[in-house]
Parts: sequence; structure tokens; C-alpha cells
Amino acid sequence: MKRLALAKSWFTRDQWPLLLIWSCLVVLPIGRVVEVPVMVMAIAGLYLLFKHWQSWRHNPAFKLFAGVFLLAWIPIVVSLVDAVRPQSTVMMSVNHLRFAFSGIFILHVLSTPEAHRRFLSLCAWLLLVWVVDGNVQMATGRDLLGFAIPAGGRINALFGAEGLVYGIVLAVLCPLLWEHAARRWSRWQLAATVIATVVAVLAAGTRSAWITVVVILLAYGVLLWRRRGRFPLPLFALVLAGSVLVVAALWASSEGFANRLESAVDAFTGSAVTIKDPVAHRVWIWRGAVNMIEDNPVNGVGAGGFRYAFPDYAAADDPFFNMDPPLNPYHSHQLWLEILSESGLVGALGLFALLTLLLVVGIRAPASARWIMLPYALCLLAAYFPLNTHMAIYSSFWSQIVWWLIGLYCAAYGAGLGGMSVTRAARL
Repeated sequence: MKRLALAKSWFTRDQWPLLLIWSCLVVLPIGRVVEVPVMVMAIAGLYLLFKHWQSWRHNPAFKLFAGVFLLAWIPIVVSLVDAVRPQSTVMMSVNHLRFAFSGIFILHVLSTPEAHRRFLSLCAWLLLVWVVDGNVQMATGRDLLGFAIPAGGRINALFGAEGLVYGIVLAVLCPLLWEHAARRWSRWQLAATVIATVVAVLAAGTRSAWITVVVILLAYGVLLWRRRGRFPLPLFALVLAGSVLVVAALWASSEGFANRLESAVDAFTGSAVTIKDPVAHRVWIWRGAVNMIEDNPVNGVGAGGFRYAFPDYAAADDPFFNMDPPLNPYHSHQLWLEILSESGLVGALGLFALLTLLLVVGIRAPASARWIMLPYALCLLAAYFPLNTHMAIYSSFWSQIVWWLIGLYCAAYGAGLGGMSVTRAARL
């Protein structure tokens, strides 16, 4: 009876808005379906903005979110001046407004510590399913939904065979799972969860995800050290040993994994890489991006205009562009190069100010707020870590994930300060 009452409590009228925010994560593997809950939240957020405008004006979480959004959105608008394809940049600026209004909805719904506790629990259990699904696919050849391992041997779990994004998405979002485990489960359950996550990320074969998960592991080492006053050596030794065994097993059993690991090592050591490898491919893309930056230093070629400008800035001996037909990249595969090439110094200064604002607010927030903000802060660290390759920040898929996380971070800040000034009695 107690479990039944607990289940019913999740489906009360008060909980549906929270479940709507969570649904963005639930439907993320299903193509562009995630745009549906985002748009619903945006409409509700626009309504809330007008209904409670006087309260929002004095709300610190709203001020933080509004400042962050403007620092990202204004450079997009400024880049329109010299955009190579103005219609794409106009659509980019208009489409970004849905993130502003959906963020307001997130601020309203997740305005208390209890709401964040429930939300983090929901996200953690869903991500645990993702981790199990990836491990099942790696072990049996098919995931829980029956998806086979895509050609090339890189697992993609419930994301199917299209767009191998499982590894990087899981690597960026895993702090939501790990932090819940650290707070609620035993240290051995936490260690098992971390090892299973690392296994799934490694088997996914995305090298940017490998770097991301290492960054998160190091960040967690520092955090646990600060919390306990000593470095958690036994826990990290267990995770390291488990990860080494997994790497060895994958190296021996998967030719695709071995090839990707070898090419990654070659890239870091400066060894020659073949034209067929994505590492070499990105070097040529980066050269084209640098050429764009040199020719359009102030406001770039227009947000979303990289693919249209690249033919004019590709190196003369670019082997990919000289193919028949040419292989034209959609984005620069590196966050700062993307910002500098598409929105110029204006965009880079905006991004630097945005990240600085998020960092300073997190450092200055009271301990009660930092505790709630921590998992989202780690996710944003993973998403914005500069020494890595990145998915397109101006793309619909990745920008929705990043702005979802920023909304959660700002909402956690407000919840830690004592809740929103918009009354909880207000209902949609």
C-alpha cells in the first residue's frame, strides 16, 4: 500500500509539470520528438512570464538565466549582419527563443529543494536504464529494445542505428546518475554504477565521450576529496581496475574499438593518421574554420552558416572537399572554433562571459544552493570542457540538451536561495 501511494503521488496534478521537464530526457533518443515537450514548456513559460512579470523581475534565478541567455543570443543576432545565409541565422535566432521560455517554465516548476530531489531521482533511474541497455547491447549484440549493434561495432543502445550519440550524451549526463548514487546508495553500488557507465561510454567508441568521462571522474575525485578530507583511493582504485579490464577486453574483442583507440593515441602523440580517420578529417575542418575566423573576425559568417561558408574557406588541398562528391562538414567539431567562425569575437566574448557568470554564481552561492546545483554544474563542465571535440552548439539536438541543463542549473540556484518569488499556489 505504501508503494502504491508513493506511485500515485508522482501522478498528481502538481507533479505533471515536473514530469514534462523529465520527458525531455525520456524522448531524447527518439529523433526530434524532444522538440514537442520543449515547445510545450516554452508556451507555458511565455504564459508564466506575463502572468508573474512583477515577481520575475526580482527573482535571482530569473536574472541569472536571463543574463546567460542574452549572452548567447545577442551574438547570434549580431552575426546576422554578415551572415552568408541570412535565412538560416534568422531562424537560429528565432528558434533559440523557445529555450528562453522553456527555461522560465523550468525555473517555476523546480523552485524547491524537494522538487530537485525528486527530479534528480527520476533522471538517475532513467540514466541507469540507459547504462544497463548499453551494457546488454555490448554483451549480447542487441539492446533491451532489440536494436542490434550498428555497423562498425560501436554500441548506440536505445538511440538506434542513426546518429551515434549514445556515448557522448551519456558521458555528459552521467553526473545526474553518479551524484544521486553518491547521495543515496552505498559506495560499492556507486562504484558498480560508475564502472558500468564507463564500460558503456568506452564501448560506444566516441573519443570525445572518452575525454568527457575522464574529466568527470577527475572532477568527482576532487569533490570526494573535499567532502571527506582525503582522496577516496580504494574507490578510485576499484573504478580504475574495472575500467582497465574493460579496455583490455574491448581491445582484444573489438577491432573497431582497437582502431579508434590507436588513432586517438596517434592524434595525441602527433603520429600520422590516415585520411579515412575522423581525427584527420577534423584537422582539415579546423583549417577551414581558422580561415573563416581570419576573414570574419568580428561577427563571423553567421550562426548556423558554417556548412554554407566552408566551400569558400576550405584549404586548397583539402582531401575531403576535393572528393567527388565533396564531403562538406556541418560544423567545426570544436566549441570555440564554432563560436569564433560563426559569431566571431562577439560570440566568443559572449560565451566567455556566460561561462564566467555561471562559475562565479556557483562559487558565491550558499552551501545549500551549491548542493542542489552540483550535478547540473558537472554536466555543464562536461558539455563546455574546452580541450575536446564537440557537437554543434548551434544544432537543434545539442542546444536543447545544453539549454535544458542551464535551466536546471539556474533553477537549482533559485531553489537553494529559498525558492522562487512566484508563489507555488500559482497554477498553469
